Amino acid sequence: MSIIADRKTDEVTVRRERPGRFCIRLQWQKPGEIKTPIGDMEVTSFHYYCNSFKVKGGQYILSITKYGFQQESKEIWCDAQVLRYACNDEEDDDHESRPSAVSMFINEEETRHQLLESWGLDRWGFKFLNHSFAYPDGKEFTKITCETTNPNEWNPLTCLLWLEFDIFSGGERNALKQLTELYVQQNQCDVQFNLQDDQHIGGHSHILVARSPVFAAMFQHEMMERKTGQVSIQDIQPDIFKQLLHYIYSGRLSLLLTETTAQRLFEAADKYDIGDLKEECVSFLLLCIRVDNVINLMAWAHIHSVDELKEETLKFTSFHGKDISLLEDWENLTKNYPEVCLEATRSIIECHCLNSAESNATPNLNRQ
Repeated sequence: MSIIADRKTDEVTVRRERPGRFCIRLQWQKPGEIKTPIGDMEVTSFHYYCNSFKVKGGQYILSITKYGFQQESKEIWCDAQVLRYACNDEEDDDHESRPSAVSMFINEEETRHQLLESWGLDRWGFKFLNHSFAYPDGKEFTKITCETTNPNEWNPLTCLLWLEFDIFSGGERNALKQLTELYVQQNQCDVQFNLQDDQHIGGHSHILVARSPVFAAMFQHEMMERKTGQVSIQDIQPDIFKQLLHYIYSGRLSLLLTETTAQRLFEAADKYDIGDLKEECVSFLLLCIRVDNVINLMAWAHIHSVDELKEETLKFTSFHGKDISLLEDWENLTKNYPEVCLEATRSIIECHCLNSAESNATPNLNRQ
């Protein structure tokens, strides 16, 4: 085996999103490259590797590897693996220090948000990831391995890795599970929600009242919904409303978030005043800001008064104004939200002036 280039992470940040849930952001500018002879062939693999980050007393390793036979075969496959090893023997016996779920996002694209499978104790992984991420522009994998061995041609890669831990004792966990099963199994429902496309889902008025001030007003006063037990929901997509209900009962979603579902769920949670779900959606969207979507997120945050997200999009725009101002979305922002465009323009100018001032100050310091 010959290692052409060994590339570890350029940046790793760990953030606690909420109790029991951590998000690790890893960034690479280029992959490492390994060539391994197998019989008469030589296998080329490009890999992204992080050899250590710490969460809840455990050390973790992440590797994302693409494989392909260099010449005769055009087979390509890809996998991701997360390994955990404890800091000491005491932590190794602590079940609560091990993640109950591991998921990841590759290059922050919705189609690449993946729940990893358990591959044994302290090991999670997924095979056959979509292997087009981070490819050099205009090249397929077979052309990369056959025509070049230069990892510098690859695009940068960002991976968002989520580790979720059980934070409840056995009794608390069972109680929450049984409460959630009431909704999932649709047992003893006294409310029926009539959704779009003639879909229906049941609920329990007492639980809904406890979790949502809007449902409390609906079912505790002499309103039609209380009298009939029928609630029409025609302004929220059925899948989104069902996820909202699942969160009300369990405190978590049954599906992985995407940029689009996070926005739709926030809007639903805002309507029914589910504050913790709104916070979770915003936390996710803060991780999704990119050059190609920052204007749309900025406008959406402005419309829905999500100040934290709007501030972050303005800050991001100030650092990437040259590229963003060339987008069609920028022109649309100018036409549809001139007041937001003005804020963004000011942020870009302020950042430019600050950078210019710092650049001018540097030569003066050097002379001294």
